[in-house]
Amino acid sequence: MTLRRHKAPLPATTRTSSPMRHPSLRSRRRNRTCPTYLLLVLLTYLLILTPTPANARVGVSEDERLPDSEVHRLEVATLEYTLNLNLSASARDAILQKYAPLLHLHPRDRWRPADPLKIYELSTIADDNRTLVVPEEWWHGNKVEPTGNVTAKVVGQVVQRGPGGKTYLQYWFFYPVNGCQGFRISIWSGLKSFVQERAENFEWCAMAYHNGDWEHITIQLEDSWSGYSIDDTPPVRAIAFSQHAKSEWRWAHDIKFTDTHPHVYAALHSHANYATEGTHKNIDDTFGFVSRISPLLTLGAVSWIQIADVADLTTDLYLYEEPRGRRFQRFVQWDTGADGIYDWTDKSDWRDWARFSGYWGDEIDQTTIRQPPIGVTAGTQLHATTTGAQYMGILNKFVKKHEKGPKGPRQHRTWYTLDSPPA
Repeated sequence: MTLRRHKAPLPATTRTSSPMRHPSLRSRRRNRTCPTYLLLVLLTYLLILTPTPANARVGVSEDERLPDSEVHRLEVATLEYTLNLNLSASARDAILQKYAPLLHLHPRDRWRPADPLKIYELSTIADDNRTLVVPEEWWHGNKVEPTGNVTAKVVGQVVQRGPGGKTYLQYWFFYPVNGCQGFRISIWSGLKSFVQERAENFEWCAMAYHNGDWEHITIQLEDSWSGYSIDDTPPVRAIAFSQHAKSEWRWAHDIKFTDTHPHVYAALHSHANYATEGTHKNIDDTFGFVSRISPLLTLGAVSWIQIADVADLTTDLYLYEEPRGRRFQRFVQWDTGADGIYDWTDKSDWRDWARFSGYWGDEIDQTTIRQPPIGVTAGTQLHATTTGAQYMGILNKFVKKHEKGPKGPRQHRTWYTLDSPPA
């Protein structure tokens, strides 16, 4: 399975013939090559000076594809959590339902969530006997209802007495496809007498594109729950939001709630989770070199560029293709508890799909970097700079020739570490 199978239209290319030029014009053109060489030398110099972060990542990290040996080690290391469990299945279901998050999905996101069990049952196993091949008709996930809501069951686990003696809840969300990464540029616009800075957001393929996407949040309660009464559960103390290869902890007072249900904003295509809407900068400095040289290459049109997770409805957004079906102007709402929750807390209750330790999605080639979508300011120059960086190896940690999908929640390190909660 490769990205070529998606039928998103490529940006149009205009070809023109090259008319005969007068010899004097050719000589003048030769005289203009000096600035070009200087730009190339400067670009090379900046690329060499730009450090490549050791953990720069927006695709699938190895902590999301743990080998069986590491899973076994972590199971042993966290065995006390299982031994201390004294909650019935009905009690676990009650507390998972009580704190089930309300997700807000970007209305222009083409890649919706889906029921992981249904996807597992509909998929085939590849020849390697380790990879789920999801049918193409399910790449876009579940359809959004006319009301602007989407439904899909999620996976949950309850740790009754985890780190610090507190109760923890995890909710895992599955998307058949993780779309192309979002970016944000700052540009100058307006007349000479009134110039202002504004931002443009856009997706950029095939960076970060991969099949299969497991995201999650971890809820830390103020204390441990005895399980006697659902009315006596401790309040939420903090929540961890999965964001690419890491998670961000936020205190409860920084999070919006409806009753006991926290609000979560999933970024366009990447589905990274945030406590607030907006465009969130990815702290990885992989594209620092592009940001430094973009004012020069674009003659000042672009002042900087950032890797960005777009959970924002107010900024200009450029895409290669729009979602299928009805267009929505507000966030698509996903009540994660509406269809029920698959409880993976008790290992003895696991079915085949919960025990599956392979990859949730066929591998794809991310190395073909397309020009940004039509309408993005200075897209040609940005594409040329990034392509040059790719050939020099700067983006080796950012795009992969054979990017496999992630494994399931049990093969994620955070299933056991609970995102290293605050004390």
